Amino acid sequence: MSVITVQLGQCGNQIGSSLFQCLAKEVDACSGDAAAEARDAFFAERSPSQGPGRAGSGRYKARAVLVDMEPKVINAAMKAAQHNASWWSYDAAASFSQQSGSGNNWARGYNFYGPKFAETACELVRRQVEAADHLGGFLLLQSMAGGTGAGLGTRIAEGLRDDFTSSFLLNHCIWPYESGEVIVQSYNTLLTLSHLTEVSDGVMLVENGALNLACQRLLNIQRPSFTDMNAVAAQALAAALLPARMRAATPPAMGGGRGRRLGMLGDVVEHLCCHPGYRLLSLRAVPQMAAAAIDFTTFTWTAILRRLQQMLITGSVTEEGMDWNVKISSPLERRARINKSLAALLTLRGQSAAEVDVASFSNPAMYPSWAVQPLSVAYSPARFAKCEMSASLLTNCQTCVGAVSRMQERAYKMLGAHAFLHQYAQFGLEAGHFEESFARVEDVVQRYRSL
Repeated sequence: MSVITVQLGQCGNQIGSSLFQCLAKEVDACSGDAAAEARDAFFAERSPSQGPGRAGSGRYKARAVLVDMEPKVINAAMKAAQHNASWWSYDAAASFSQQSGSGNNWARGYNFYGPKFAETACELVRRQVEAADHLGGFLLLQSMAGGTGAGLGTRIAEGLRDDFTSSFLLNHCIWPYESGEVIVQSYNTLLTLSHLTEVSDGVMLVENGALNLACQRLLNIQRPSFTDMNAVAAQALAAALLPARMRAATPPAMGGGRGRRLGMLGDVVEHLCCHPGYRLLSLRAVPQMAAAAIDFTTFTWTAILRRLQQMLITGSVTEEGMDWNVKISSPLERRARINKSLAALLTLRGQSAAEVDVASFSNPAMYPSWAVQPLSVAYSPARFAKCEMSASLLTNCQTCVGAVSRMQERAYKMLGAHAFLHQYAQFGLEAGHFEESFARVEDVVQRYRSL
């Protein structure tokens, strides 16, 4: 199944560049059917009419559409692909840019650029769909704090939902630093979130603060750049999206079974986001370590899964700083201070991934009493990121509550003071739209609190 990626704005294009470089490395590291399956999901062979492309561009092109209101980041992504890759590149015909940004104004991206350019971007996506043998869905990469990725990106998401009503739509959204990258980021973030939860099947929230912490504490990068953080985010996303096969929570030796291939993005969305009132996803991946440390590390499934489960129940998305005093042992402790999940997709990669026992992730105390078969497990025998063993966990859980609630508090204070509303009003976004959007987000948060 083909996954079509739409890279939106500066952040989305930078994340996308890192993602495709990571995917290409994993294709190179695999062999046989595993390599072909991973390659065909995210890359398309150039047609004879397109020729071989420019020098260094290779036989394949990324199944991606690149959109920004300024050309600089798109050009950088294309040059990076040509410089680093031997067999793939971006397709220049699948990109769209202008010469003026959105000025971190969500309304400018949504109400001004949206009506002008969203249809053009959607047409580029339609061409990608026509070239795909079997569409698995759309992966949208964007930030939530700015104007183009957040505002125009939201308008494009709505357009894709209108055009492809039965296709799967998954958003990977970068949540801003709480200290503030953009003075109006609380407005932009909640406006984006309120709209995306109405049209997308799943919205994956990835916090800049957590990416920064992972770089500093786990990768020993004292002053992480956005390139460093993007690489961490891209690697975790690739770990969750690369091809795998379904398996039971109990290993075959204990009566479990192995099943069909995991369908991207259908199986992910249908399992994790089956309830329309719960669309927010969190992603965890282990191990998190510098590449230089891999050869000197002893991997065991027991240690990897123990850390991953502790990350889940404490609501941590990094291995650093977890509270190991938080325990869970029975359904009677469901109301204890643990992070509860509506559904979880656990993907294991590497040695003995098909046989390892993951029954601890089926503990009913981790899920609401009404959840039906909340755990799905997938595996691949192929190594990921050169690690002998690795795991990713994509969950529909309460992790989002804290960050969203804090963002709401700041946004309501600004709205109460009528701060910066004139900047949005000049592009047709009045106070009533803010109030409606914030109310929708509050409804979402309350549903997660009640799990």
